[in-house]
Amino acid sequence: IFHTLSIFHCSFTKCERVLSTLYRIVFCMNGIGNKCLFLPDAKERPARRFSAEGVFNYSSLLLSSEEDVLFVGGREALFALNLSDISNGKLHKNLTWSTPEKKRHECSFKGKNLQTDCFNYIKILLRLNSTHLYVCGTYAFSPICAYIRISDFSLVKSEKGDIVTEDGRSRCPFDPEYKSTAIMVDGELYAGTVSNFQGNEPIIYKSLGQGTPLKTENSLNWLQVDPAFVGSAYIQESLPRGNSVGDDDKIYFFFSEAGKEFDFFDNTIVSRIARVCKGDMGGERVLQKKWTTFLKAHLLCSLPDDGFPFNVIQDMFVLTPGRQHWKNTTFYGLFTSQWYRGASGSSAVCAFSMEQVERAFNGRYREVNRETQQWYTYNHPVPEPRPGACITNAARQMNIHSSLHMPDKVLNFVKDHFLMDSVIRSQPILLKRNVRYTQIAVHRVQAISRTYDVLFIGTDDGKLHKAINTDHRMYIIEEISLFAEPQPVQNIILDLEKGVLFVSSHSGLVEVPVANCSNYQSCGECILSRDPYCAWSGRHCRDVRQASPDRSWKQDVEEANTSAACSIALPGPRSFNPSGKSGFECQAFVLPANTFKVLSCKLHSNLAQRRWVYSDSASQFVYASPDGGLVVVAQADMPETYECWSVEEGFRQLVANYCVRAEKLPDTTTTTTASTARSRTPRVQVDGSLILPGESRSPQLSPKTYWNELLIVCALLGFSFLVFSLFVVYRNRDHMKSVLKQGECPNMQQKKPRMGGKPAESLPLNGSAVPASTSDHKGYQTLNDNYICSTPTHESPDHGKGFTESEKRPLDFKESHVEISPTCPRPRVRLGSEIKDSIV
Repeated sequence: IFHTLSIFHCSFTKCERVLSTLYRIVFCMNGIGNKCLFLPDAKERPARRFSAEGVFNYSSLLLSSEEDVLFVGGREALFALNLSDISNGKLHKNLTWSTPEKKRHECSFKGKNLQTDCFNYIKILLRLNSTHLYVCGTYAFSPICAYIRISDFSLVKSEKGDIVTEDGRSRCPFDPEYKSTAIMVDGELYAGTVSNFQGNEPIIYKSLGQGTPLKTENSLNWLQVDPAFVGSAYIQESLPRGNSVGDDDKIYFFFSEAGKEFDFFDNTIVSRIARVCKGDMGGERVLQKKWTTFLKAHLLCSLPDDGFPFNVIQDMFVLTPGRQHWKNTTFYGLFTSQWYRGASGSSAVCAFSMEQVERAFNGRYREVNRETQQWYTYNHPVPEPRPGACITNAARQMNIHSSLHMPDKVLNFVKDHFLMDSVIRSQPILLKRNVRYTQIAVHRVQAISRTYDVLFIGTDDGKLHKAINTDHRMYIIEEISLFAEPQPVQNIILDLEKGVLFVSSHSGLVEVPVANCSNYQSCGECILSRDPYCAWSGRHCRDVRQASPDRSWKQDVEEANTSAACSIALPGPRSFNPSGKSGFECQAFVLPANTFKVLSCKLHSNLAQRRWVYSDSASQFVYASPDGGLVVVAQADMPETYECWSVEEGFRQLVANYCVRAEKLPDTTTTTTASTARSRTPRVQVDGSLILPGESRSPQLSPKTYWNELLIVCALLGFSFLVFSLFVVYRNRDHMKSVLKQGECPNMQQKKPRMGGKPAESLPLNGSAVPASTSDHKGYQTLNDNYICSTPTHESPDHGKGFTESEKRPLDFKESHVEISPTCPRPRVRLGSEIKDSIV
C-alpha cells in the first residue's frame, strides 16, 4: 500500500511541477501574480455589507461627503446609507419608486420580459444642487426622471400629491441592460445613451439648466447605431484663470462602436473618446440645437509585439491630480477583445495621457465619402477658427465669442469631419488571462519615498484585484472574493477620506478598506507585500498615512529587499530568522503506530514557496498532499519534528512546526512481528489502510483495469458500423439496381454523347428513311441508360436478316406488338403509330 502511495506521490509531484511552471510562464514572466487571496468574510480582510430584501441591481452609487452618506439606486428602490456603518439598517433611509401595474403590462405587451425587464431600474443618480438629487429610471421601458429632496430623502411631489416627473428619453436608456453614462456639470446634465425604444438612435444630449438643449446629429452618423457608453468625465481646462490660451472646460465621453472606417473588415469594434465644450450653444444657421464642438478619436490598446488589439472598452477611470493640474490627467481604461487568442476572456489595462489626447484632437481630420462610405485623411487646409475647437482667445480676437458667431463654412466642415485621423495608442500595463474585468478605480497614494497609482479592478465573477505598477512590472497585491455567489461587479466608488471602497453588484453592496496592513504580521511579509499603503514601523506593519514625517518606517515597493529593510528592525511575532532557528512552539501529535496524519501549512503569500524540513530518517514515511501539506506516517520509537518554511525573494520564515510521535506497539512473540519491528519499512494493516482526505475506504487496493469498458466500446463501434453500412446500402439502392442491369445486354456498346438532341438510331425499325429532323419524327423515345443498341442500316449485309412485310405492317391504335431485332435482343413495344423503348 505504501509503495502504491509513493508512486502516486511521485506522479502528483511531476504534475504539480508542470502546473507550477505553466503558471509562472503565464503570469510571473510579466511580474503578474496574485499575492494574497481572501475568501468572502475572511477575518484577514474584514468587510461590511448591505442588501435589502427584494431589491436587486445596486448599480447606481453617489458618494456625498457633505452629508457623510452614500446614496444607492437599485431596482425600484433608493437608499441613503450612513457611512459610519453601512451594515446597520437603523441608520439608513430608503424610498420606493415602483412601476405601476399598468405600465408593466404595457411593457410586457411590447414583447419584454415581465419578470426581469418591466421594472424601474435606477440608471442616473446625480447631485443637482445642495438640496436636491436628480434621478432617472427605466420605468418599464418608459424612462422618466424625478427629483429627490436630500433633507428628508423623499421624491418631490406636486400640490396634488403626485410625483414631479420629466420625460427621461435621451437622458436614460429604455433597456436596463444598455450601457449609458451621465454627468452633472453646474446644473446641466450631459448624457450618452439611446433616444428610442428600439435602441438604434444613440445620442449625446445636454439638458436641464438655462441653456439650449443640444444633441448629436443622427442623420450625419456622428455615432453609430450600436455604441456602448462606459463613462464620462468633466475636466476644467479653462484653469488656471487668465492663462494665455483661454480655453473652455470640456466633457469627455468614452464608448465603443462599430468602426466604419475599417471597410476591409466587417463588424470591427473600436473604442472611442469624444469631447464637447461646456460653452457650446449650437449654431446660428447651421447645426441649430446641435453640437458644434463634437469630435471623436480612436483609442487603441494593443500588445507591443504583434499588435493584437484589445478593442472593446469596458470602463474608464479619469485620474486628475487636481483641478489646476489637469494637464497631468491620466486615463485608465479596461479593455477586452472581440477576438480570442490563446485564452478566452482576457483583459488588459491601458493608460493614456492628456498629452496624447490633446495631440489627437489638434491633429488632422478624417473625411468620409458619402457615396462610397470610405474614409480617408483630409490633407487640405482647414477653415479658421479651427473646426470643433472651443472658443479661445484666438477666436475672440476674430470677434467670435460663442458658437452662434461661428462662420457657416466652419460649421459645415464640422458636419463631415468629426473623426480625427490620429489614433491614441497605448500598451497594456496589466494583462490578465482568463479574467474579464468590468470596473476600475485608481487611487494615487503617497508612499514613503514616492507616489504610486494603486488599481482596484472588479471582475465578472465578483472578485476585486488590487494591483500596482512598479518599474514597468505589474503586481497584483490582493485578490478578494466579495460575494458568496459569483456575479459581475457593477460599480466601484472610492472614498479617499475614509480610505474605503464601495463595490456593488446585482445582489448587494460591500465596503472594503483599501488596505489592511495588520494582516502582514512580520517585517518580511510587510516588505514583500509591495503594498504602498503599508510600512514596517519596527514592531508592526502599519498604514503609511498614519506615519509622521520624522518616523523612519521601512518600505521597499520597488525591490522588496527584506535583508536591507528588516536587518535593523526589531523582532516581531514572525520576524526574519537567518539562522533558521524557530521561535514557534512545537505542536505535538501522538498517533497510533503505522497511522498517518496530514500536517497543514498555510502560506500568507501566493508568490512564496513552501519548504518542509525534517530528518533523513523520516523521508521514507512522508509525501506531499495536493494542498501543500505533508502526510506523515507515525513510526514506533521514532519521534520526529516537521517544520514548514515560507521562502520568497530570499526571505525565509517559519510558518508551522509539528512534533509527531507514535504510541508504543504491544510486545509480540511471532518472528514476523519482530522482524517487522526491526525493519525501516512501515507495516500497515489492511483495516488501517491509508485513506487520503476526500477518499472513501476500499477493501483492497488493486490496479484498475478497463477491460470491460474496452469490450463495451468495441461492441458499440461494431454496431454503429453495421447500422451505417445498412444506411449506405439503403440510400444507394437505385444506383445498385442500375449497376446490376448492365449485364442484360452483353453486346452493347458504351453510350456516346448525343449532339443537338438527335436520336441515337440511324434508322427506324420499319426500314423507312431517316426523318429530316427530330421535330418531324415522334416515333422513338429512347431510355436514358448507360448503353444503347445501335440499329444497323438497311443495306448492311453482314448482320441479321431484315424485317418481313408482315413485320412492317402498321398496327391499329388499339393493337400492340413486340418487335425483336436480331442485332439487339432488347424488345420494342409498338403502340399504334409510335414506337417506344421498353425493358421487359
